[in-house]
Amino acid sequence: MELVELATSAGINIGLAILFFALYSVFRKQHANAGVYFTRHLLRERQRMKVAGEEKDSFSLESLVPSAGWVKRAWDPIEEDILKSSGVDAVVFLRVFIFCMRFLMICTIVGFGILAPLNFTDTYLADNPSEKEEHSYGTLEKLTILNISFGSMRLWIHFGVLYFISLSAYALLYIEFKHITNLRLEYLAGALPQPDQFTVLVQSIPKPENEELSYSDNVDYFFRRFHPIEYLSHHMVYKSSHVTKLLNELERLKLKIFELKQKPPSERKPRRAGFCGLFGPLVDPIELHMEKLEDVHRQVRQCQMEFRQKKKEVPTAFVTVRTRWGAAVTAQTQQSVNPMQWVTQWAPEPRDIDWPNMEIPYNQIFIRKIVAAVLAIALTFIYYPIVLGVKVLENLDTVKKYLPQVVVDNVLNIPAVSFFVQGYVPALLLAVILYICPSIFFSLSRFEGHPSVSHQERKASSKMFSLLAGNIFLAAVLSGSLISISESFTEDPKSIPRRLAEAVPKQANFFITYVMTTGWAGMPLEILQSGSLVLNFLKRHTVDKNKPLLDQVYSLPYYRTLPTVLFFVLLGLVYSIINPLILPFLLIYFILGYLVFRNQILHVYEPAYETGGQYWPEIHSRTIGCIVFMQVLFIGMFSLKGLKSASFASIPLPFLSWLFHEHCRHRFLPIFHNFNLESTMKKDLVDEESGRKDEVLNTIRDAYLHPALRYVDLNVDQNSKTQRLLPESSSFVEPDIPV
Repeated sequence: MELVELATSAGINIGLAILFFALYSVFRKQHANAGVYFTRHLLRERQRMKVAGEEKDSFSLESLVPSAGWVKRAWDPIEEDILKSSGVDAVVFLRVFIFCMRFLMICTIVGFGILAPLNFTDTYLADNPSEKEEHSYGTLEKLTILNISFGSMRLWIHFGVLYFISLSAYALLYIEFKHITNLRLEYLAGALPQPDQFTVLVQSIPKPENEELSYSDNVDYFFRRFHPIEYLSHHMVYKSSHVTKLLNELERLKLKIFELKQKPPSERKPRRAGFCGLFGPLVDPIELHMEKLEDVHRQVRQCQMEFRQKKKEVPTAFVTVRTRWGAAVTAQTQQSVNPMQWVTQWAPEPRDIDWPNMEIPYNQIFIRKIVAAVLAIALTFIYYPIVLGVKVLENLDTVKKYLPQVVVDNVLNIPAVSFFVQGYVPALLLAVILYICPSIFFSLSRFEGHPSVSHQERKASSKMFSLLAGNIFLAAVLSGSLISISESFTEDPKSIPRRLAEAVPKQANFFITYVMTTGWAGMPLEILQSGSLVLNFLKRHTVDKNKPLLDQVYSLPYYRTLPTVLFFVLLGLVYSIINPLILPFLLIYFILGYLVFRNQILHVYEPAYETGGQYWPEIHSRTIGCIVFMQVLFIGMFSLKGLKSASFASIPLPFLSWLFHEHCRHRFLPIFHNFNLESTMKKDLVDEESGRKDEVLNTIRDAYLHPALRYVDLNVDQNSKTQRLLPESSSFVEPDIPV
């Protein structure tokens, strides 16, 4: 890769990043955009009249001047403030960026302080012009391990750096795991009484032997018999598709009436009461919608009266017990001789439940997971040739074969155009193609039948990372058909490290441009919130000119963001020794990401659930997998470079990574999977001594009542859609809106 190609890609992405950040700093000062950039505050009815130091209708030239004050305000809050504001999950997400910044800082210092000068001063590419010409190596390849001569003793320096980087990664991972474990323990110890602390999800409830009895009767009999002291109550899950549709229609009508009431009477045009407003007397639209609301409400009440029929129940229930200790014992033990019956686990938070998924029979879940895995693999096969097609653009000679000669002579032969097509377009197209994948994987994870949205997002994140690491990386590195690659590796598995060592260094330049395109320009797009900005603009100018605020708040899309972050961790590990040039690009990405997401977590995203840091063990496992991949790669790299003694000396590293991972699993992982009886008993004793136990039990008794059976509130004096989205139990400490 030549310096001018890298400069072209960097210039485009730096320009876009500066443009997007400048637009954000201007847009956030406009009151009309407050619902986009200060959603968390404004939806709580706070500081509605003052945003960015300006009154609602005021205007000044200063509001059109870009500024960087938001950076300081995003950096200032300490971790404790974010913990109180957004919970443990948000802090864990930011800790991933902290780990990456620390690790890449170490790698960058070592890479540019030791490896880059060591590589640049060797002469392998200069002494072998035929190989340089064959692989189209440019000037920047002199900074990589490719310029180290065959069998050179300089490779021992790379060997030492490999061990140093591996040990550094272990140390930083251990520090983070310990810190996040302490955060989780503090969260569990200090959390106020919540329904999920006393509730167990019970699936695969067997049919009662007496046909006159219901599933509900069976649950009551079973828990009164086997948990007579702890059992408090239970709530069944019902088939509720029809009632759910009616409730959604009810919410839609309430929201419509709420919006109509915000308009002055002069702006509410009367409508005819007949079919589609074509005939009948003219009436106020509020009265018309109120009549529809009352009609839907009558239908809902009628359905609720019939809802407790036996045929409506499904063999799933939420069982509430009297103590946290009892919930821990019940959730973490086998209830029946048949392990496929009376299956228990901790109940998700009420706001985290995916109620339609609760209706899926337990015996279908295993089959659904197999089907989802097959579909995910099929998507990988579908995307593989697409990615290969995008990669073709890197080779202009290949592209020219498929284009008219006129286009080749008049367009592609222009240096600026050729640098743009070769150095920027492939990474941009790849980022666009992958944009829809997270949503597909989330749908597949939901299809698997997981009871909570948080579990679905974690599984979707895992699938997306597998696509990026296995498909995108494989397609870019090996550039062959999946069948030929699998046959080659199956016939000679010992050749895998050597094959990877041959292929990986050649694609470093592509991944540098990919980091800039996806990261440098992607992070400013994240803070700009272009989609919400456009929707807000359209709403103000087409739907309701007097109501510029959005009527909903979004949660942090973990399943979209985490896979990309971990994929860049993989790139940083793999290329930290092979091509140190990629390290500063990755470091800039993680610094930008840390600032941007601190800002978004403080001002935009509202936590949709709280898992107490359940994401971290999966992040840790994938990072260990990336480390092992790097170590296996260098076993082949040293062999390829003619230093087999260093190759043999690197073999213990993957086993060392496995031992480290096993130690972390035994030391920390149980804290994330189970609740210890000691802590639960202590909290129960505190409730007993304070005399709050009965009050707590009365509060949580109906927390898991099925939504279709809950009381329907017809109050339309406030935005019901927003009220439903905001969690009642979340602790929120509002930072000052920037001036």
